[in-house]
Amino acid sequence: MKPNCWKQRRFARTAGFTLIEIMLVVGIITVLMGSAIFMLTGNLEFAKEQRARGDLQAIITQVRMYEMKNGGVPLAQSAGLQALVGTGKGFEELPKDPWGQEYKYKVDASSAKGFRVYSTGPDRKDDGGKGDDISSK
Repeated sequence: MKPNCWKQRRFARTAGFTLIEIMLVVGIITVLMGSAIFMLTGNLEFAKEQRARGDLQAIITQVRMYEMKNGGVPLAQSAGLQALVGTGKGFEELPKDPWGQEYKYKVDASSAKGFRVYSTGPDRKDDGGKGDDISSK
């Protein structure tokens, strides 16, 4: 009977995980989760920038259509992008950029298009289409 009891005690000591093994697994999981979160937030910003570029292209297309119908681009001093909104026009409502701000529109004679459309970007500060602003170029 004694030999059998001794085997049970020895088996009880070897079964399970040690504290170091558990800490090692938790550390590995933490590193993996941290890197996954880092990668996802980078992709989220990239996706927002791509959406803003797509919106800018749609706005440029509507400004060009306005220009063909009316003989010129909307003037920033009067209507600006609001000239593109309404029934039978390009937009029912102007889109906002992925950061919740309105797109900026400026008549710019130095630009090849004659105007510039841009988003203020992630910092939401108007840098005139420079810095982190996303511009139609």
